[in-house]
Amino acid sequence: MLCEDCKKKAATIFFKEVLPGKVVELHLCDECAQKRGLIMHKKMSPIEMLQKLLKERSTQDEKIICPVCCLSLAEFKRRGRFGCSSCLNAFKPYINNLIKQLHQSDKHVGRKPGRGQKKAFEVFRLREELKKALAREAYEEAAEIRDKLQNYGVADVE
Repeated sequence: MLCEDCKKKAATIFFKEVLPGKVVELHLCDECAQKRGLIMHKKMSPIEMLQKLLKERSTQDEKIICPVCCLSLAEFKRRGRFGCSSCLNAFKPYINNLIKQLHQSDKHVGRKPGRGQKKAFEVFRLREELKKALAREAYEEAAEIRDKLQNYGVADVE
């Protein structure tokens, strides 16, 4: 049976919708069903994308080598990790589609600093102030600093 839309390819999707008073049946190929929005492609996870890349090996992959760490594209596909920061640029033409799928962008931007870094610095600073206040025997000031530390969730205040 041929696809009802393009009338060229074999119909592989059989869609049946029951509406009040009528039944609609469609026989479509994958491409036409996708155009109509009847097929939703599952978004692949980063692990699935990497596994897909790893399966796509060729003999040419051994010849493509990072100039800095001498990691070959084939070795990258086996390990699933770069050898250095230059590997990304060295293998970019061969893994560009993977990067687009992972990041929804043409380039890898890395991770952004976590919000916890500012908090960690503030806790460190408050602990140092607490030590100094205790050394000066300024107990009221030390109690205020202790309370600030407890607001940050620090339980082991000296």
